[in-house]
Amino acid sequence: MTQFDQLKKFFQENQFPVLIFFVLSVLISVIFPTGLSIRYSYQLDDIAREPIIAPFDFGILKTEQKLNSDLKEAKKSVSYSFKRNQETVDNQLATLDTFFIYLNDIQTSYYQYVTSQDSLYKYRYEPEFETFQDNFIADSTTYSALYNEFLNRYAYQVDQGQWNQLLGISEELIDEPTNLDFFKTNIKQICLNRWAEGLLDEPLSNIISDDINIIQGGELVIGPVKNYNDIEIAWKKNKEEINLIYQDETSIESSLGYELVNEFMKPNIVFDKELTEKNQKNKLDRVSRFQGTILANELIVDANNRITDSVLLKLKSLQFEYDRQLGSEKVTDKLREYLGAYFVVSILLFLLFFFLYIYRKSYFKNHKMLFLISIIMYVIMLAGWTVMNYQASIYFIPIVIASMLLTVLLDASVSMLVSIILILFVSLLVGNNLDFTIMQFFIVFIAIYSVRRLRKRRQIITTMFLLVFSTLFVFFSLMLFKGIDFLDYNYSGIGFFALTSFLSPILSFGLVPLFESTFGITTDYSLIELLDYDQPLQKKLIEEAPGTHTHSIKVGTLSESSANAVGARALLCRVGAYYHDIGKLKKPDYYAENQQGENKHDSITPNMSAKILKQHVSDGLLLADEYGLPSIVKDFIATHHGTKRIEYFYQKALNQDSDHNDVDESSFRYPGPKPTTKETAIVMIAEAIEAQANSITTPTVEKFDTMIDQSIKNLLQDGQLDNCPLTLDDLRKIKGTVDGKDGLIPVLSGLYHSRPKYPPKKEDD
Repeated sequence: MTQFDQLKKFFQENQFPVLIFFVLSVLISVIFPTGLSIRYSYQLDDIAREPIIAPFDFGILKTEQKLNSDLKEAKKSVSYSFKRNQETVDNQLATLDTFFIYLNDIQTSYYQYVTSQDSLYKYRYEPEFETFQDNFIADSTTYSALYNEFLNRYAYQVDQGQWNQLLGISEELIDEPTNLDFFKTNIKQICLNRWAEGLLDEPLSNIISDDINIIQGGELVIGPVKNYNDIEIAWKKNKEEINLIYQDETSIESSLGYELVNEFMKPNIVFDKELTEKNQKNKLDRVSRFQGTILANELIVDANNRITDSVLLKLKSLQFEYDRQLGSEKVTDKLREYLGAYFVVSILLFLLFFFLYIYRKSYFKNHKMLFLISIIMYVIMLAGWTVMNYQASIYFIPIVIASMLLTVLLDASVSMLVSIILILFVSLLVGNNLDFTIMQFFIVFIAIYSVRRLRKRRQIITTMFLLVFSTLFVFFSLMLFKGIDFLDYNYSGIGFFALTSFLSPILSFGLVPLFESTFGITTDYSLIELLDYDQPLQKKLIEEAPGTHTHSIKVGTLSESSANAVGARALLCRVGAYYHDIGKLKKPDYYAENQQGENKHDSITPNMSAKILKQHVSDGLLLADEYGLPSIVKDFIATHHGTKRIEYFYQKALNQDSDHNDVDESSFRYPGPKPTTKETAIVMIAEAIEAQANSITTPTVEKFDTMIDQSIKNLLQDGQLDNCPLTLDDLRKIKGTVDGKDGLIPVLSGLYHSRPKYPPKKEDD
């Protein structure tokens, strides 16, 4: 097969990883800085890496505070625009006239009604009584209808008693009626006074300009805003004028007059919001964003000098001008720079994907895992891009969160490589900041080390304080190295970094359940929960198959020690060992560890015995599905016997069949599959060792040594370890030594050591 064919085959077999690689490269390169934008990206108090000379003329941007102040002054200088609306005045005057016509009509109809009532009483015995009665009914109906129509039409905040008092309406006619013509004249005049002064429909507090423009009769009138009234000022003036006319403030004319003036007086100068905003925009657009000029070839900052506020502002101004010019560049120039960014990103991503392909092929082939890594990387890059665009502290970029998440969800090696690549990406994004890069490398390493093996919740608290301490340690180390005065330094950046470091473990562990459920990952958190004896399957083992439970605990101890010896996931090995034999719950009495006398296999054929023993694998997988065990644990159930032959019953069948013709070896082999990981292979070895260790009568280290060698040899010869990544050196470490702390022999020596024989108790004792 030619190299081209091999390459073609690779792309055909790995279409999704290749697609993810190219898509992620494009997405990151789009937000990646290019060219000069990297050179001019500094933070306050950084040290210039090289002399920076202006490549062209550019303006010095105003500070944000100065620009906001200038914009505010410019906006304030624009006069608000209004229109005088005479139509409003005419309409309100007409409404006022109609209102008082109603009042006069009501007053007249009331007097007519009272007169008819008196006549009806006076002529009640006269022949003309019916005529007076008809007149009374008609006058009463007219008065009531007119009054009700008035109340419905003018639903002011005035009760009927006040209207009666104003009109002089009472049973005894003792109230002196108000002179409605005089009352109307006063109300009308007060309204005209306000309209003449100018009544604005916009509160004066909302008008920031000193003057206002008023268009009236086609002419523009400009005047100080303080010369005009808004509603609140007009109400105060109305009250003062009413009190001057009607000095008794408790009189009905005073109280009701004030209410009526406010009802009829509507603003006659209307705010033209659209024109005002247009004028303001034109004014703001003319405000300069610059406060000075840097000429081409002018030195901005020399090498090894600190980046001060003024220098940083000049660099940001240079960056601004560069980005503006970039927007007007030719398409070919833009394409060249973006291609450069794409190639830089692709080179670093290639290292990651190559590592996954060679050393973590299970992740490389798993679409979910690859997508998880890509999502986390892109989110961190987006966070970096956001921080830079909004000019926040670069120490808010949460690389350490990605490190801890990937360590918990995947493993420390993948997390370390991804973190290194992210640090390089973000360092380029923030302008090759060496301090940032060194600090991130150190903190990420500490974070990964702290969470690589989670067993207890207090590790989260420990990690929080360890990260803060590490942050401060590396920060002050860099300050000492650069000779920076501790008293003359802006500590806001390191404060943000310490805060981010402190909160990162909380955020990381809070996100773990989300990623677990979304991507189907089983972390150490979930595994620790499965070790609890209150778990349903563990309780069933204790109650229904106590011998199997004890066997599983011993296998778990052996597996964990062996995993520690070769750097495998010890916690996963223990959990896998705890659940590898749950299938025996279906028929616990058929397994030696649960038998207390009669052996049920004595009454059945070897073939049936083998079938029952093999069945515990499939039964275990069914129980695992029923109780929702994660797939990573189910792998131990399926592989802990691999395709081994059930030797005892196979030999028994051979002994019963002298010709050996009717013995089918395949019916005496477990269905498999064989172990494919270090962890599943370790549990297979530990399971075989534990079963044989029980048969040793007088256990010694030498016997354990021989037994382990023979068991591993049998597994190798039978091909059970062919598909797992254990090496011969790993197998040697798994075996362990008597004076070591990891491996099989130290654990076996503790579990099965010989006990001294105590002398018999004397009778007189």
